[in-house]
Amino acid sequence: MTTRSSVFCPLCNEGMVLDEDLEHHLVYDHRPRELAKELVAEWEAEELGDAV
Repeated sequence: MTTRSSVFCPLCNEGMVLDEDLEHHLVYDHRPRELAKELVAEWEAEELGDAV
């Protein structure tokens, strides 16, 4: 028997209900601008390093 760990949202730092998937949570619980800012920050950290 396998166990499923809860999904963790990197934007709000909260675990989600087991039957909720990350895509649904991001689309319905976060604003598009908030998502875009997080994606850009992640990309800059990977591409330009942490010195930004």
